[in-house]
Amino acid sequence: MPIVIAHSHLNPGGVTRIIESQINSLQGEEIKVLVGACPDADKITSKNADLHIIPELNYLERRKYTDQEAMEMLHKIHREIREHLTPDTVLHFHNLNLGKNPIVTYAVYLLAKEGVKVFNHAHDFAEDRPSNYSFLKEIIYGNFSQKLNEVLYPKLPNYHYGVLNSFDFDRLKELGVAEDRIEWLPNPVTFNASEDIPEKQVAKKDVCNKLGIDENKLLVTYPVRVIQRKNIGEFILLSILFRHRANFAVTQPPQNPVEIEMYKQWINFCSNNEINVVFEAGTKVNFEKLLRGSDFCITTSYKEGFGMVYLEPWLLDTPVVGRDIDFITKDFKDDGFLFPTLYYKMNIPGIKTDFKDLNLKMQMEIISGVLSEKIEKQKLFEQNPILNTLFSDVKSHITEKNKTIIKNNYSLKGYGIKLQERYKKMVG
Repeated sequence: MPIVIAHSHLNPGGVTRIIESQINSLQGEEIKVLVGACPDADKITSKNADLHIIPELNYLERRKYTDQEAMEMLHKIHREIREHLTPDTVLHFHNLNLGKNPIVTYAVYLLAKEGVKVFNHAHDFAEDRPSNYSFLKEIIYGNFSQKLNEVLYPKLPNYHYGVLNSFDFDRLKELGVAEDRIEWLPNPVTFNASEDIPEKQVAKKDVCNKLGIDENKLLVTYPVRVIQRKNIGEFILLSILFRHRANFAVTQPPQNPVEIEMYKQWINFCSNNEINVVFEAGTKVNFEKLLRGSDFCITTSYKEGFGMVYLEPWLLDTPVVGRDIDFITKDFKDDGFLFPTLYYKMNIPGIKTDFKDLNLKMQMEIISGVLSEKIEKQKLFEQNPILNTLFSDVKSHITEKNKTIIKNNYSLKGYGIKLQERYKKMVG
């Protein structure tokens, strides 16, 4: 059956990786990919997928639009998507409801009303991002006079959803989506360790040498692109608390211009205060070798769609520690996953608010307070007992158990089978 996979862009990131995984898992199917931008077309076309760039699918500039402007864009988007569809095509659209381009959201809703089979793959929800939700409402209700919930969650038998976790599955049911139109589709873990990857100590020695850091300390890596929700301030705070024992590295800079200013402020802050966090480590050394050579991977993120960071490092024998996101890790724990040290909150002496909820300026003030010893490290450890065991040795049987669960429950083959079964159900 013909499959059309669509998204705003194919910039490096989580959704792009999932689209590549989907294409790999659907070999033998007729696949087209429609996106607003693609910096590396060969990654798609080399997989025997037909790539089409439609600039109007990309993020919509946030400004006021006249009804005529919105209508003209709508007709163009509707027409350009429609020409790639046949009666038995499944239109598999990623993050359609996120609010990055409300006119695309509305165009796909209209296509569904015309009978197009739509699979809305929800990695994230606009309801969790107030400015995105406002933008959707402004366009869909303001320009097109349509009820927002009807467009986001239409009661159409040909309009199905994919979700990454049980929390979002239940969320859609509460929003009125019938259960038989929802596919629980955990992301596949496709990180295959190279056969020639060195042993952990050899990899660590090489990585530390290239990064210019002490190999006798623990190497703690945050394998992430630094954006607001990744809570980089907390990562920097931890690097101060454990500077005598560990080197801390984070892998990638942000790409979104909105995030770059925040990122620069943290880099300058660390430079001015002689905080030796390694930024952009993933651009300086081989990513796979970096994860293998790390003693721990850490996450301080407070919001995730799926939570791949909790899974992938184990395949390279690297334990994952850090901040727990309950509704994300619940599914992994239900599968039998063991996490040695995760915490729910970072308490700060004299402050009732969780560290993650403080603004950038306040986080910097607290870190400065720790550096100047106005805030005692001992009190931080007393108020956060988990810190005493955060980097304790992890038994090999835990690592092996977690690796086995990943291979059994999150394989690419199983993912492809689930997708094909859902598509067949939609086509009938």
